[in-house]
Amino acid sequence: MRTPFTAILCCCYFFSSSQTFDWWAQNVKWDGVSSWSKYMITMPGYMGPNALPVPSITNGSIDSSFSVTVTGNLHFSKGDNTQNPVLYANYCLVKDLISFDASWVPYEHFSVSHDMKERRHVFSHFYYDRKAAGELHLNTNIQLLKRWREYIHLALRMGYRFPAGSGFGAARNTDAPGYYFDLSFGKPLNPFLKWTGMLGFYAWQIEKEEYRQNDAFLFGTGLEWMKGDWQLKGGIAGYLGYFKNLGDKPIVLRAGVEKRLNRTSLLLRFQQGLHDFAFTSTEFGAKYYINK
Repeated sequence: MRTPFTAILCCCYFFSSSQTFDWWAQNVKWDGVSSWSKYMITMPGYMGPNALPVPSITNGSIDSSFSVTVTGNLHFSKGDNTQNPVLYANYCLVKDLISFDASWVPYEHFSVSHDMKERRHVFSHFYYDRKAAGELHLNTNIQLLKRWREYIHLALRMGYRFPAGSGFGAARNTDAPGYYFDLSFGKPLNPFLKWTGMLGFYAWQIEKEEYRQNDAFLFGTGLEWMKGDWQLKGGIAGYLGYFKNLGDKPIVLRAGVEKRLNRTSLLLRFQQGLHDFAFTSTEFGAKYYINK
């Protein structure tokens, strides 16, 4: 009888102490002086799936529509399961020349294991948090060299991430600014198929004494097929930071399908993390075109 009773006491002690300040201090090897935020690892490999996402591959063309999109997202990984909606919007300032698009995660619900919380240095005060809000991303898109459009489509994207999220102490979002810019291209292969890609630069604020920013090479390539009301996309994308073995080189594989129904489109997307992004994600939703 004594052995089972002892095991029960040990389990009770573990769960009652797992969220204490002493647990956190021992886990991160606290120096007794620094703030808990200094021990957060603000890299995509050590945070939630919405913290530092890989930007989408654009196709070298300007989206001249005025649209809003609502989707639901499911992210699965060993130790972290997350669900969240995403709001998108696109506005064209000058047709076929300049557009703006934005995305925002207004709410996410997550369930994270104790081992994952230890790995991510979750602060004890936020140990039992299960919800947060994501950052706001805003992009400006500019068409380049329209006279070459018969041969290749080129566009410049400048993106900024506003520090509007919550859940930093629970390792959900960085709550810090970031920016990126890239040159995207689309090379028509036939009337329906296009080869797409992007090359650029990605930077975000980090929590390290000697460095305050991580700089990364942004890249991506894929194929886009469009015929009638159907559109299919697939590709690989990522960015490569300059730290070694610190989770700052996320690479993902993506695929998606979209079906246009008059002024509404239904969409389904899939994303698989290949490196420094341990999530398998699905996204489904609808886009509404405000203009014709």
